[in-house]
Amino acid sequence: MRRVLAGCLAVSALGFAAPAAASECGSTSAGWNAPNGAVVLSRSDGPIKDVLNAVGEYRTHSMLSHGANGGVTHATMKDPAQNGWPSVCATPLNATQLQYGYPGLEQINQGGIYHYLYDPDGSGPEFIAWQLGDATGAATVADTMWFNHPYTTDASLVDSSQVIDRPLRNGDRVSYSLYQYRDLESVASLPGNSVNNGMVCSTFLAYAHNYAGRGFVSAYTYPHDRIASAADSLYTGIYNHCKESLGWFQNAALTVICPVFWNVCGNAGNQVANCMTSNRCDTSTSVIWRATKNDGNATATSISPDRIGGWGVHPVNTTLWATDYSHQVQWNSGGNVYGCWQ
Repeated sequence: MRRVLAGCLAVSALGFAAPAAASECGSTSAGWNAPNGAVVLSRSDGPIKDVLNAVGEYRTHSMLSHGANGGVTHATMKDPAQNGWPSVCATPLNATQLQYGYPGLEQINQGGIYHYLYDPDGSGPEFIAWQLGDATGAATVADTMWFNHPYTTDASLVDSSQVIDRPLRNGDRVSYSLYQYRDLESVASLPGNSVNNGMVCSTFLAYAHNYAGRGFVSAYTYPHDRIASAADSLYTGIYNHCKESLGWFQNAALTVICPVFWNVCGNAGNQVANCMTSNRCDTSTSVIWRATKNDGNATATSISPDRIGGWGVHPVNTTLWATDYSHQVQWNSGGNVYGCWQ
C-alpha cells in the first residue's frame, strides 16, 4: 500500500510553475479544505497567464487534491536556468530545462503546495477555488492516482530530507512540456503519448480522469486568430519580464554585457515562443514561431484548466468536476505540515 503523507514528509507560477517569489519549502496548517478528488483551480501571473488571456480564458493552474490531510498531484515547472557567457546572448535560457520542465508531474504534501502557491509574505494567487462535482467519481480519480499508479521517489532539490513522489508514464518520469499547449497529442488517451513524455497541469488531469475509468476528456481546438494572439502575447510577456528583470530574470546572467547588436530579451521571448509553438526550445530565431503565427491554417488543440472546470466555452459535461461551482480554498484543519514542492 502507498504510504500516507504525514507532517514529517514532503512533496507551478509563473503559470508554468509557482509564482516566482514563492519559497520551495515551508510549513502550513495541516490541510486545505478541498475534499479528496477535488480539482483545485488557480490564476497567477506569468507566461501561461499571458497565453490564456489571449485565448479568452481565466484559470492558469489545476491540481488534484487528495483531501485535507493528504497530498496533491499536479504538473508544474520551475524557472529554467539561464545560460552562461557567451551562450546567454544568443540563447538566454537552458534549452533542456525549457523543453523538459522540472519537476513535471509530482505528488507533494500540504506544506509543499502552500509554499508553491504563496509567497513568504502571504501573497498568493489572484484566484483559487476547488470543484468536486461527482464526489464518488472524483475520489476514485484521486485514489487511483495515489494508490494504483506507478511512481518513483526521490529527494527534494532544496531539502534532501524531504521526499517527493513522481508518477511515471511509459516507465519514465513525466516532464512539464510547453508544447502541450499547442498539441496535447494522445495524452488524454490510454496509454497515451507525447513528445518529451510531457504533460501540463490540465492535460495531466484529463489523463487521470481517463486512467481512473471516468471517461475520455475531449480536447478543444483553438482557431488561428486565437493562437496568433497567444504567440504574440507569450513573446511580449517574456520580453517584458526580461527587460524588467522579473520572474525568470531576477538575479540574471543577463547582467553580463552582451554585444550591443544582441537583443537578449528578444532572443529569450523567441526561444520560449518557439518551444511552445513547435517544441524547438534550443533556438532563438523568430522565424519558427512567426511561421505558426502567419500560417492561417495553424490551430492549437489542447485541454486547459478552464476546460477541466467547465468554464467559458467549455461544457459542464466535459469532466466529472465541471458540474460543480467554485468553492473557496482555505487551510483550516489545524496542525502543522512541513514540505517542499521541488
